[in-house]
Amino acid sequence: MLRRITMTALLLAAAVSAAPAADTTESERQIRAALDAWVAAANRGDMRAALQVWAPDLIGWAPEGEDDSYAREAAGAEQASRSTGAPRTRYRVAVDEIIVDGSLAVVRDTWTQTTQRDAAPDQITTFRSFEVWRRQPNASWKISRWIDGPVKPAAAPH
Repeated sequence: MLRRITMTALLLAAAVSAAPAADTTESERQIRAALDAWVAAANRGDMRAALQVWAPDLIGWAPEGEDDSYAREAAGAEQASRSTGAPRTRYRVAVDEIIVDGSLAVVRDTWTQTTQRDAAPDQITTFRSFEVWRRQPNASWKISRWIDGPVKPAAAPH
């Protein structure tokens, strides 16, 4: 009897500890997918679709300029929707780390922007970012806070 109780307790403990790991893995997958969707939308010039990554309470800090907000992002998306032609800036993101704990996640990533210029070589800018994601009432993950680091120096030509 004691053996059966011990075995049941061990199985219950294993089941309980596996659930958070599975939830964390799924949350990380959703966050990576949301970042990939933002990059794809921005690279095709669909800033309205790119809005999907931002939480309504968004606050962002760039090294220079105004603080970011959802209203500011929405206004930029509206303005971009009226522009003609292909986007001149393309984005790439490399996720360095994701930490998920309950309804919050922290993402550390590195962004590369490549902007086409008419009379000069493309301008390539790389910077690191730190984002706080919140699970929304509909179970999606959205960026609630972000901070960008300074632009990393360009690599010296070989």
